[in-house]
Amino acid sequence: MRIKKSVFLLLLSMFAFTGCWEEQHPGTYYTFSGQTVASSLEEKPDYSEFVKVLQRAGIWSDLSTYGHNTCFAPNNEAIARFLKEREAAARKEGKDVTYDRVEDLPKEDCDTLAWTHLIDITCYVGDLIPGLLPKVNLNDRFLILTLDSTRVEQLGDSVIALQRRLNNSIILAQDDSCENGVIHYIDRCIDFGGDYVYDLVDNDPKTQLFSEGLRVAGFHKILSEWYDYNYKIGDDSVRNGVSLTSAGNNYTVFYWEKRKTNFTLLVPTDSILNRYGIYTITDMFNYAKNIYSEYNGVDSIMADYSNPKNPLFRFLSYHILPFLVDLSRINGRNDIVKTYNAKVTYPEDYFETFLPKSLMRITTKFKGDDIDLNNIYINSNIYRIPTNGAREQGNGTLGFNGAKVRGVRILTSDEMNKLGVSKYSALNGVYHYIDDILVYDDNVRNNILDRRMRIDCTTLSPDFITSGARQFNAENTGVSKYGSGFKDPKNFTSYQTEYTLSVRAPNTSSSYAYEGDGIDIEGQFDMFVKLPPVPHDGTWQLRLSFRSNKLCGIIQTYMASIPVGQEVMRTDWKPLGLPIDLRVDLDDPSVGWIKDENMESEAAIEALDKSMKNRGWMKGSDAQRTATDIIHRNVDTMGRLILATEYMTSNVDYYIRFKQLLDDKKAEFLFDYIELVPKSVYDYNEDKH
Repeated sequence: MRIKKSVFLLLLSMFAFTGCWEEQHPGTYYTFSGQTVASSLEEKPDYSEFVKVLQRAGIWSDLSTYGHNTCFAPNNEAIARFLKEREAAARKEGKDVTYDRVEDLPKEDCDTLAWTHLIDITCYVGDLIPGLLPKVNLNDRFLILTLDSTRVEQLGDSVIALQRRLNNSIILAQDDSCENGVIHYIDRCIDFGGDYVYDLVDNDPKTQLFSEGLRVAGFHKILSEWYDYNYKIGDDSVRNGVSLTSAGNNYTVFYWEKRKTNFTLLVPTDSILNRYGIYTITDMFNYAKNIYSEYNGVDSIMADYSNPKNPLFRFLSYHILPFLVDLSRINGRNDIVKTYNAKVTYPEDYFETFLPKSLMRITTKFKGDDIDLNNIYINSNIYRIPTNGAREQGNGTLGFNGAKVRGVRILTSDEMNKLGVSKYSALNGVYHYIDDILVYDDNVRNNILDRRMRIDCTTLSPDFITSGARQFNAENTGVSKYGSGFKDPKNFTSYQTEYTLSVRAPNTSSSYAYEGDGIDIEGQFDMFVKLPPVPHDGTWQLRLSFRSNKLCGIIQTYMASIPVGQEVMRTDWKPLGLPIDLRVDLDDPSVGWIKDENMESEAAIEALDKSMKNRGWMKGSDAQRTATDIIHRNVDTMGRLILATEYMTSNVDYYIRFKQLLDDKKAEFLFDYIELVPKSVYDYNEDKH
């Protein structure tokens, strides 16, 4: 239904107050019919051809019995159109074929068509915000949900919303609940093209300069990586999972089946680059020379754009994240973040980019009680003014008065759709427009990132992010306690194999973790983790989140500093103090924790903070809270351990090692977050935050 501009503006004004995506639906939202996905489709004559596709692909019996399925069902008209499109493509390849029926399709095309339209968890479209769907389809692709700004749909007697689109198709009807999943009805088959993320940027008329830069620097090859074909994992661990105990809860851990190399490209359009006088690759190279000048005098490096030390290569590298992430989860799911975090500061996370030894701070602003996907910024130093009467925070120090830097904004999928981008997700990644260029210069390294960096442990490996384990919504998987298991994830190395490592799925009702999820390790582990780089040379404090539980063990921590490119040897490890008993509560006399409200004055609270800090302990943060609204600082099983205070340099790789000392194969380690804190911050009053 086309609508006039005046009506559209009126609708937008309504959505501004009601929220066009999370509208209230009239009556009962989900009506379970007692039918399966298969039996429900069988009763709809307009979808009989898709039934044939599912039957020929061998998936029909699964949809008839069990599971938690999401089915996007194209109607018969869509299947007929698809057949003619595949016929035309085959004839271009010189094949003399006619595809009049589903039975005429090559079996592999039929299989791919079926797999493309199915996801093995239940996704109700009405519950989702625009962006990538929570999990890949059975064809191993992420699908994209967007809103069509030119169309509306009637959801009920009094409910109107913008038309929902899935990739290239319109969702005609949604959320048809069945006993084993949900069906959404679409007007055409979902495209399953095999583009890599570089191809999408290269085909975008608005990003030709950036695309050319990627090509001359050799990124068109790098950005064509996808699977690690050497990675192997047992099918039983993938399909049925293994058991793990975390803080007294029994989890089922399903291992990641395929290790992927994925990317998120943050792309300035040609018009953005033109603002800086960049109209050619030579212009881009000359601009980069002024920022990344370390090798400006080395002719062999300067002449080779594909050399990782070349300024152009470095400039482009800082626009690439070596993992796939959707904006709706980049700083945590909305339901989790607003429950646990952002009491004082905006949600933030720190990510390593493709530029070696570089970091990027990404923050999401709030709009009312919800995160605002229209306000996600890179390397911003603007901070939230809390409503609880506290003073502002900037770099982690109360009352921070440093320069406020807006940063670079990431455009949403809806904004890109309005600019003509209908597909931003590829086989091996996604790309997003940004509203300025990105540089890792002295201002970013020495000022914007001169702050307390609280780094969630699920960001420490690109595997955790690309797999979707970080901030995964397991509510509709049919598993009440869900974990994503990993064998030797990137940046994690183990000296032995008797352990289970899992990213615990967050939920809104029971977690005490930062950002809801966390890494659980169980067994006789002895592993080390590559730390993110420090942005500048100086004295830094390394801290570890502390989660006490009687089922945990005793760990010894070590640290190693290694020149870039060299392997860590067993002789490189330096112990960081005495072993840590993870079973002790913080109110034990050896720690000295006392709840703030049980102390007589603010001066006494500050004195206790200093006393604890002298023993290597800190209370939890007052900027985060539990699901029951208790700030972490007031929980006697949550705190921070100061592992080291050392001079660290930005051109060295640092590693931290955890060794389980307790002779107990069920002993746990709840690995939540680390903090890297510069002297400019920890010397002042940031103990509470």
